[in-house]
Amino acid sequence: MLKNNRSFAKMFAAYGLSAFGDYLDFMAVSILLGFIWKADAMTIALLPLTYALPSIVLGQWAGTLADRRNRRDLMIAADLIRALLTAALLFAPNAGMLLALIAARSAARVFHYPAQQAMTRAVVSPDQLLQATSLNGAVFQLSKILGPLLGASVTAAFSPSGCLAVNAVCYLLSAALLIRIPAEQGKAAPAEAKSSERAGARPAWRDSWRILLRNRILWVSIAFSLLGLAGIQLVDAQITVLLREIAPNRPALIGWLVTAIGAGGLAGVAWLRRFRQLSAYGWLLGGGLALIGGMFAAAGMFRPETPLWFMLAVSFAGGIGTGFTSTGMNYILQKETPPEAIGRISGIYDSLSSVVFVAAPLTGGALIGWWGASVTFLSVGLFVGCVGLAGMALRRALWGTAKPIGSSPSLAAE
Repeated sequence: MLKNNRSFAKMFAAYGLSAFGDYLDFMAVSILLGFIWKADAMTIALLPLTYALPSIVLGQWAGTLADRRNRRDLMIAADLIRALLTAALLFAPNAGMLLALIAARSAARVFHYPAQQAMTRAVVSPDQLLQATSLNGAVFQLSKILGPLLGASVTAAFSPSGCLAVNAVCYLLSAALLIRIPAEQGKAAPAEAKSSERAGARPAWRDSWRILLRNRILWVSIAFSLLGLAGIQLVDAQITVLLREIAPNRPALIGWLVTAIGAGGLAGVAWLRRFRQLSAYGWLLGGGLALIGGMFAAAGMFRPETPLWFMLAVSFAGGIGTGFTSTGMNYILQKETPPEAIGRISGIYDSLSSVVFVAAPLTGGALIGWWGASVTFLSVGLFVGCVGLAGMALRRALWGTAKPIGSSPSLAAE
């Protein structure tokens, strides 16, 4: 049973600490820049870039390193560096130095993610991968719900410095938990490590792309996920603009809707935990995007007289879709990638996702400037929904026929 897997339990606890700490931290930094230092709009606009740019630049190289070095040691080093840099944020004299330190800390996170993905595959048996990814997904959804709330509360009680200090401690505790995992469990496969070192980083990087492009399930899933992610990011950050137009006197509404989305995501992840394995990737990713697209399309039709219960129901359904797609994509990476290449493929996916996170919101802002918020939400929602429906309808052509293994409960294609 997964609950008896002590190594995963320690990794899970470490991930939970980091996830909650990150949301506390982000809230503190946002309040510090926007309300205390009163930074200009351009400075605030650079904040998301400092989180995403290191992944774009370093993500694929970090994945290569994760397949050649001890994954446990990489994660410990990343946590310790993040703790040190988070503590340094407490003494940042101005916004420029603050953003530079955040960018450096984000670079350390880039090395943590592929190492965690690769090590999860090493310590968890194949029939427990879905449970492991579902648990991580549940923590991620809970962090989205509780992290901002706790961050705002801690900031109100102790100032943003309190949140930063708590996050630094979270990273230290995460490293302490990882140290208790046997170092042998973090080692890369000997044959792969020797091959990568002999070939060098660039050939290993080229080989990772060959592995990806020759595996239809992997590249179709990643392409499909990124296409849907682009649609989501086009409007996700603009929900405040939409609500400002239709409900200017109800500022608390955004909190209700974000909470409903997070609760839906948690429900979606909890439902997936019923299964021992997944193979119906078209239903999983396509259905998730269809729900998300439906949420955005419905949001484009919100009016001042729209009942609150309908807004919350639509947001909850869209949240279920986010749970399906995020957990499903992580599971696919774990299950379908050769064990010796999980770090590299995860690095590629993380790098490409960061490109979307930077480019799509800028495009969405431009679209809202041209079309208005309601029309943009409706159009993007229909696009994402159609992508999802196409994934379900063309699942056999895109992913092939599913072949469930064994007799354990599974979400199969048919």
